[in-house]
Amino acid sequence: MTINVGVALSPRDWRGSLQRYCRDHEADLVVHLLHEGRDAFDIGLDVVLFDDDTSWLSAPFVNQARDVGVSLVGLFDPAEADGHGRQHLQRLGVSCQVSAELVVEELVDLVRLQRPDPSTAGRFEAMTAELSQRRPVAERSIIAVGGPAGAGATEVAVALAQSLARGGRPPVLVDVDETHPSLARRLGLGLHPHLLTAVDVVRGELSSAEGLPSEPSQQLSFDACLARSALGRSGLPFDVIAGLATRDDWSLVRADDVGELLTELSANWPVVVTRLGPQLEDLSRYVDRFEVSRVAAARADRVVAVCDGSPTGLLRFVDWLVDALSLIGDAPIDVVLNRSSPSASATQQLVDQLREIAGDRLGQIAVVPRDRRVERAAWDASLVLSGPFLRSISRLTESMRELADA
Repeated sequence: MTINVGVALSPRDWRGSLQRYCRDHEADLVVHLLHEGRDAFDIGLDVVLFDDDTSWLSAPFVNQARDVGVSLVGLFDPAEADGHGRQHLQRLGVSCQVSAELVVEELVDLVRLQRPDPSTAGRFEAMTAELSQRRPVAERSIIAVGGPAGAGATEVAVALAQSLARGGRPPVLVDVDETHPSLARRLGLGLHPHLLTAVDVVRGELSSAEGLPSEPSQQLSFDACLARSALGRSGLPFDVIAGLATRDDWSLVRADDVGELLTELSANWPVVVTRLGPQLEDLSRYVDRFEVSRVAAARADRVVAVCDGSPTGLLRFVDWLVDALSLIGDAPIDVVLNRSSPSASATQQLVDQLREIAGDRLGQIAVVPRDRRVERAAWDASLVLSGPFLRSISRLTESMRELADA
């Protein structure tokens, strides 16, 4: 009987040796190369092998694999003096940890021993039903807010979360801008805990998450990762996971970890609003820059794109939109024409140009006038409580709800 084996991309020798050996000597072992952890469940694997530093390795992945009966084998470097790699695998709950220096024949024998019991094959549907109790899939939503630098995406994201908080459980607003993380400062929140803390929770590295108990539940862990006021003010009507304490920390964040984080958040909050960075170019050939925002955009169910209401702003927005469209697939795109001109004809001209350029790909276009209350609120690190800006965003939010319910 065929054994389907998944192997993670690895710079270590074991991966290439195993693939070659199975191809030449083991007809019943079919090896599949995994680029992401979720591929393991799409393919229907029996055994998955990965390194202790595999980028998509996380506690949710380990738990899901265990629930559906996929056996996991974690390989670590035995030369590490502190044994961090093996300890990391143990913390995540990987039951089989072996040296990455095993000879290929020993690794093949281990794979055969790890083949799961066929009686576990029917667990996937039960697991799906159990997970769906956390938050019905139809009620989950990830909304990405983004646009070119200077268009006002931060203010729109805050107002959107504020409007969505009315009449239900608060949404969570997540700052994934790796270029200029600003939500904490904008709202008068502390810089710690922040995005990396929440990622540590998802990856199971609770010991590195500041202020977290050693074995909390997933929801309690996320609650402890929420940003807190640095000004002694009462709470916001929505939850916030702050961005990086400094933009120099962007290299510490793995994009697929943030993707897993957003998936987990959407299972615990009815709406997740992500504030994207202004750059979405694909630079993966050279460096992983902007990959966090790109993954967050790709995970979104809906996109709110912010365009400065000027001819120059429109040109910058079109450049941004080209990169965004390559990521978001069929997700609806609503546009906020921010700080629009008081001239109705000038504004209508911009709207017509947007429609001419993007055609039917755009959904609603909300014309949002300039409002001095927004600037005052930014200086005071407070919310905009009234005025044309907030009314326009609230109308957009209501329209989004109506479309979702239709």
